[in-house]
Amino acid sequence: MASAASVKPRENWLDGLRGIAAAIVAWFHFTVGEMKTPYRSFWAVPADENRNPFQLPPLRLLFAGQSMVLLFYVISGYAVSTSIIRLRDDAPAQFYRKLTSSVFRRGFRLYIPVLILCVICHMSLYIGLFNWFPGELEGCSGAEPWSALQPHLSCLTMTFLTTLHLSGPFYVTGYNFHLWTISYEYQYSLAVYLIILGLASIRPKVRLVVIACLSATFMWFGSPILSAFIAGLLFAELDTLREASWSLGQKIEPTTVVRNSANIFTGLLFVSGIYLLCLPQDPTFPPDFWFQSYLKLPFYVDPEIRIRGWHAVGAILVVGTLRRHRFLRVPLESRPVQFLGTISFSLYLFHPLFIMVMRNRILEAVCHYLWGADFWQTQHDESAWYVIFLAWTVAAVAIGPSLILASVYMTKIVNRKSVVWSYKVENLVSGAGK
Repeated sequence: MASAASVKPRENWLDGLRGIAAAIVAWFHFTVGEMKTPYRSFWAVPADENRNPFQLPPLRLLFAGQSMVLLFYVISGYAVSTSIIRLRDDAPAQFYRKLTSSVFRRGFRLYIPVLILCVICHMSLYIGLFNWFPGELEGCSGAEPWSALQPHLSCLTMTFLTTLHLSGPFYVTGYNFHLWTISYEYQYSLAVYLIILGLASIRPKVRLVVIACLSATFMWFGSPILSAFIAGLLFAELDTLREASWSLGQKIEPTTVVRNSANIFTGLLFVSGIYLLCLPQDPTFPPDFWFQSYLKLPFYVDPEIRIRGWHAVGAILVVGTLRRHRFLRVPLESRPVQFLGTISFSLYLFHPLFIMVMRNRILEAVCHYLWGADFWQTQHDESAWYVIFLAWTVAAVAIGPSLILASVYMTKIVNRKSVVWSYKVENLVSGAGK
């Protein structure tokens, strides 16, 4: 019989954190191509174009779209493993069954919504809702609006294969540029499942050391995404071990001094994590990266990977401290944030389509109507700042509710049903339904 730990309800704060991260990514893609200042360092030159409060932590978190992806990965490492490892000691048969089921169903859970998105996006391209000009290596030659179907079918196929890293010499990123994250999500979820299986018979404390060493090793050798996933698994193992000790009456109440010291230390780690998540994606490494002169990792030659590494460390610190502090998690368990968590995957999938279809049209229309010029000209006219502000406001108000509504229906019609469909396919091929 499974213990109480194995049937513990899901961690709602993780859903809330995922929802906030998805909203920040959507806002990032909504603004990054046109708004320049929020994505520069506070210390960038010239000074009169910077030194704005929103360029400093923690306000800059609102524009930290790149680092939110690493936050997704730590959350995923925790989420895909916690319900499995809670069954490991008390119900080995159920543990093995859930592990194998999770491995089989993971691809369906991720790629059924992705396939539906690719079809919707390409239909939008076909009927001319947005303009996109594919490069020579994207395998989409001739995929023009209202043209022959064959090039469009080839482009759609190549787009989906790209999300699987199976597109060979061709790749398609243009209208689904954000889907590069899905292949990492799938591959490293499988890596986490493999680690769980490989360490299933190891003593708990040894298992923790091995997982921590794996995460540190991959971080050291320049694989911060995999390190983030494994860190999520480590947190799940720690929480499961703590729950097991509590159920056996082994909970030790710390003294007031120890508890206060631990709270202060955890708070410092949380603040440090937020700071690292707020680091700008700037390969010149402005003064925000002051600590780089003290710590140089030899395998981080590429600046982008180096910045991603610091973002991964920040994500690990934030998730690791949130799981220990109820006070910090309270905002993440509020109803609005939980709602964002419910639609987070759909929100992440859909937001580029709405941006490409609606944003530029609205910005251009408002600027032409109020200023008699296109958006680019209006943006470079200092006297028209209020027109630009109004144009962005109108675009956000128009796109936001539409995107949320579409995400709600996508969650109900596709995402939730993809879970059901994956179980049906599993029962069909395994004969469990007979």
